[in-house]
Amino acid sequence: MYDVLEISLGNLSRLYQYKQKEFFGADLNIKGFDYPWLLASRQWKSGERVLDVGAGYSLLPMHLQETYGCEVWVADDYGLQSGQPFWQRGQSPEEHVGAHPSVKFVLERLGDPSSSSLPTGYFDVIYSLSALEHVRVTMVPDVWRHMDLLLKPGGEMLHAIDIPFPSNQGWRKVLAGEFYDRFFPLFPQSFHLPHYMATPKAHARLVARLLGISEIDIKGLSVTDMVFNPDVLTEGYEIGLNRILKDGLTDFQYRRAGTLLFHLKKHTEPTRNS
Repeated sequence: MYDVLEISLGNLSRLYQYKQKEFFGADLNIKGFDYPWLLASRQWKSGERVLDVGAGYSLLPMHLQETYGCEVWVADDYGLQSGQPFWQRGQSPEEHVGAHPSVKFVLERLGDPSSSSLPTGYFDVIYSLSALEHVRVTMVPDVWRHMDLLLKPGGEMLHAIDIPFPSNQGWRKVLAGEFYDRFFPLFPQSFHLPHYMATPKAHARLVARLLGISEIDIKGLSVTDMVFNPDVLTEGYEIGLNRILKDGLTDFQYRRAGTLLFHLKKHTEPTRNS
């Protein structure tokens, strides 16, 4: 079981504050919000065991190790295991790993504890930034349960997940999202997983079910909040263009994406006398 410390959408108000305070990585885009959000959400301590899931070529693991003295691990296969060179992004994973010997890199994906070399119940903090949205839908439950196994009792999960605005597909999608959220209990369980990214509430409900969280506060996660609230963070136009150029995309439409934030604290194990 977990205590929910935060489930929310990233917003401009906090981003401006992070930028003004010159947090590491603060910038006017989603990643530039996620980095300082992660750093500001808790008190980091020397010696904490930290796992970054899907870090890619981020410098945040090194920052946590050098600034706070954390023992930092990275779990990312960089497309090597899966045979997907797209995730190498034109860079060399071997060179990146070799250039940062203070961080322990494990070149694998999460989701199969039986074949994983990551230690069970070891980590004080497990986090991801703009990574879990790329997990294949059928693997989503396995990845969350694997992270639960890796996290020690009393540990924390912090995840910032890119989530598309329903309005990207027009008003019919917005209305469909509102209908889905309102009548969620009436839809069969088999419908929930394939459509968990349809709305922020649907995503939060799935995570709660996978981790055994009985009650969650999903205020501020409605489709209309996401579409009409000008404070809800969306990716900048320049970043959208950079992604098109970097990934060689041929679709030049701008699609808004926000960041859905989860900060969860795992319950400690009961004592023998309890």
